[in-house]
Amino acid sequence: MLYTITLYIHILSAIVSMGPLFAIFPLLKRMNDATADQVSGYIQSIQGILRAIANGGHVVVPSGLLLIWLSGWSWKASWVILTFVVMFASLFFMARAFKPAMTYAKSDGFVKETFISMIKSATWKYIALMSILLWLMIVKPNFW
Repeated sequence: MLYTITLYIHILSAIVSMGPLFAIFPLLKRMNDATADQVSGYIQSIQGILRAIANGGHVVVPSGLLLIWLSGWSWKASWVILTFVVMFASLFFMARAFKPAMTYAKSDGFVKETFISMIKSATWKYIALMSILLWLMIVKPNFW
């Protein structure tokens, strides 16, 4: 029963960690057509989405660790090790990709089109990283 509840929490937090990323694209499309007065609202919305993603990650990691422990998988299994490698890479990537874009949004030389390009590129890269994590956790490939 504990394993099932933990698995449910893990899956739900994984959805929270990745799902909101797809809401960024419609916001960017609307932002592209927005007036200068409306842009700050879109930036705040994107910042909220990024905060939700980060908070989902605060649950997905400990629940994943608990699942590995409860399931009896070896900590040396290739999929476990690679999941940790990609997960830590995604943490650094999120900070290095989205934070500069959000800092740029507050700069004096802000250009809406550049910001949209920065966020769109970072979002697609982060989706790719999260997809790799999902694949590792679902397929559990054995590389060695």
